[in-house]
Amino acid sequence: MASRPSTRIVRGVTSKKKVDIEQAAALQRAGQNAYKVGDLQGAIESFTQALGANNEDTGILDNRAATYCKLKQYSQARADARAMVKLAPNDDRGYMRLAKVLCLDGNFDKARDIYEYALQKLPADHQGREVLEQLLKKLQDKLAGGNRRDPFTILPLEIAELTLRHFSFKQIVAILRVCKGWNHFLGRLASLWMHVDLTGARSRVPWTSVRNYIHRSRAQLTNATITNLVSSTTPKVLDMLSRCPQLEHLEFMVLYDHPKEFYRKIKDFRRLKSLVCGADINLSHACVGSILSTLSKLEKAAFLRVWDNHTFPPSTSTWPEHLPNMKSLTIASSQEPPAFWDVLPGLGSSVYPNLEELRLVWDPALPQSYSFDPVREEGHLPPLRILDLRGAAVRHNFYSILPTSLETLRLFSGSIQIGGNMTPGENELPNLKTLVFNDTPWVNRATLSLFLLHSKAPLRTLHVNLCYNINSEEFINILNDPDGANPELKNLTDVGVACMLGMDDWSVGNLSAVLPNLKILDLSQTRITGCTIRMFADARNDESAVEKLDGLIIKGCDGVSRDAVDYGRQMGLKIVT
Repeated sequence: MASRPSTRIVRGVTSKKKVDIEQAAALQRAGQNAYKVGDLQGAIESFTQALGANNEDTGILDNRAATYCKLKQYSQARADARAMVKLAPNDDRGYMRLAKVLCLDGNFDKARDIYEYALQKLPADHQGREVLEQLLKKLQDKLAGGNRRDPFTILPLEIAELTLRHFSFKQIVAILRVCKGWNHFLGRLASLWMHVDLTGARSRVPWTSVRNYIHRSRAQLTNATITNLVSSTTPKVLDMLSRCPQLEHLEFMVLYDHPKEFYRKIKDFRRLKSLVCGADINLSHACVGSILSTLSKLEKAAFLRVWDNHTFPPSTSTWPEHLPNMKSLTIASSQEPPAFWDVLPGLGSSVYPNLEELRLVWDPALPQSYSFDPVREEGHLPPLRILDLRGAAVRHNFYSILPTSLETLRLFSGSIQIGGNMTPGENELPNLKTLVFNDTPWVNRATLSLFLLHSKAPLRTLHVNLCYNINSEEFINILNDPDGANPELKNLTDVGVACMLGMDDWSVGNLSAVLPNLKILDLSQTRITGCTIRMFADARNDESAVEKLDGLIIKGCDGVSRDAVDYGRQMGLKIVT
């Protein structure tokens, strides 16, 4: 065991003290000899006796700390090393011993802090500084996994920019705080700031932050998703966004209860192609009409809270009669009564020649329906791909006016014209792949047969949830049509029959036999038991089984035990409870 000359603190040495120092030195040599021959416990005892004679000798503390390290007793070694630093703060050995103990104990970050602290405390001309600096650099390299270098100084600009584009806006903002160099580097890449998205903010975003983001984009941003703002700063943020000439897509999800003022500000966004006004923005029908008329380039528009004064009828004078660029339109309201069709001048092809998606959502406090009579003098709807109606009272000609381009049809609640039977027409819906009925009272055997058998639709997703005018036997008989009117029904992969009357284990067995390609099945609030889960779980591991379900939804199924769910999951079946 090598040892540099000891550092001793001497304060008026007496003859007795001199004897103690000499005794401590002898015991220290005995401990060093014991260490050399591997008698570590004997070395500890000698060093401890030496410290009893002279407890101010850093050399003895250093020797004992080294021996404790050999015994892997790091807490005792750490205590001796700290005592060395306290006794001799200008001696580099205490810091080096403490850092080494921390490294051996796996605390590399704390060891680095000790080296840095030592370099701050030791005089500039101290002979031990050079060794400490070398040890610090070596440890830093180890922590960095080698020679630590800033990746943005190594990578070509194009590669760095391409890499950063994989991060979300929230992550980009977080990277700014890593260091000043990264803040400066990211601030120069305007392409990273073309989409300002505040949805990931954990707290209210100050308007000054939005200003900084716009500044980093050189006021050339094209997308903005604004939420989590302090409501009083909303007008200021709108003013700043209006000065971005390239802005094409705006989602505004902030509380704003001044429709006229909102229109005065939003009308300056002439280049907008998509606009989403959140449920916290109250807009009158007149304001919506003015926005659609003014922003003629809009291809997508969503107004999630359209509201008018009950005492006055909604104004229709501002609503446009021709929107050739509109491809997606969403209007939502919870007002009673709704006034959708008082302001929409029909939904024929002449008004919306290119409309592909239409969503009308009415969610009042009381169960009521709005009249859905969209085409009026025209015979059919625009070339829609998606039609989503919530709360609509459809007419007897609803099926016949559906466009052949329709791919997804969703109907929630609503009603049908009293005394009217749905007329089939010649429409076969050749592109319909998703059909969803949810709490739709007019769905019965006749209407469902119309959509499934008469249509010849190549359905892959079919949900008939909470529809109480059809039972499991009728539903399965339609799917298992003996005439084979629509053979595409055999290719259904996603089926929902939540709360369907008569749906039990036996019915599910018949249903699965009819649908050999079924992958997802929603049986929520039905009378099934664990037998159904066992049937599907066992089929997954049966090579002879045709149907092999991937996922099962069983919310509210009181007859299913926890053991059955666990068994199904063990067999690889995904179960949602």
